[in-house]
Amino acid sequence: MNTRISNREFALSVITAILAASCMSLTGLFGKELTTFSSLSLVVFIRFFAPFLILTWICLVVFDENPVTHRIDRIDGARALFTCLAQYCLFYYLSKGSLLVAALLFSTSGLFLPFITRFAKKDPIKKKTLAACLISFIGVAFILKPTAGFDSYMIVGLLSGFFGACSQFVMHHSSKKQNTISSTTKMFGLSSLYMLAILLIEGNLGELTKVAVSLSDSVSFVIVIIAFSLSTISNQSLRTKAYRRVNRPASLSPYLYTSLIFSGILDWLVYNTLPTWNTYAGSLLIVIGGIIQAIRTQPQIKASHS
Repeated sequence: MNTRISNREFALSVITAILAASCMSLTGLFGKELTTFSSLSLVVFIRFFAPFLILTWICLVVFDENPVTHRIDRIDGARALFTCLAQYCLFYYLSKGSLLVAALLFSTSGLFLPFITRFAKKDPIKKKTLAACLISFIGVAFILKPTAGFDSYMIVGLLSGFFGACSQFVMHHSSKKQNTISSTTKMFGLSSLYMLAILLIEGNLGELTKVAVSLSDSVSFVIVIIAFSLSTISNQSLRTKAYRRVNRPASLSPYLYTSLIFSGILDWLVYNTLPTWNTYAGSLLIVIGGIIQAIRTQPQIKASHS
């Protein structure tokens, strides 16, 4: 049985999760910019490989250790696979839609997480959690506008939330056993290999040459790549730190919803895009559901009889 964490530890995990959410919004912005001139698979590959190079350099120079020699197990492979799938779906939607709606669909991971935990660990789902998930699902329905006909790219965006939940479940498990920089570096390295295989299957390896030429010719492109990499590293590292402190990964879901605020602001500042009414309504319901789901209850103490 997990020991209840202190309020201080929970507060630290909340702050860390909010910082991760802001980095996730920035990652979405830089990724959306990259999708305008590169293939989807190449953008996702860069999203993993560039941070992997930076983290490997940090490990070698700062910590004097070689992350490539670290033992890799099935958990590492599963986390990398689910992360790849989630990011592929997310960036597909980003190439079609807005930052805010992309963040909304990705944040539905909190909706799927209790059911994944129930399936994998046989943990019971509380009535409060079921009610919260129902409210959040109604919010998702508002965003998808089923009466107007489903947009296929929104369904793909919703899948980013499902695969993100799978990744969070595995991340929560691995964060208890590995240090942050080791697990994050391995995840980026394995994800890079997955995406390299996809590029090979698609016959798009030649696009890597295009990126190399752009890096040598365009300072702005280099800046975007570096910013993309740093925001990606910060997002993953901060998430891992946040999950390490808590017993239930779903308890951090509502705080990760702050990415909606950051993404909405970036949409307005960069693209002059304002949300539609159904996006406002859906966002509100998803956040309400997440807050209900994460409310911490005091454990019942049995009275002692003297």
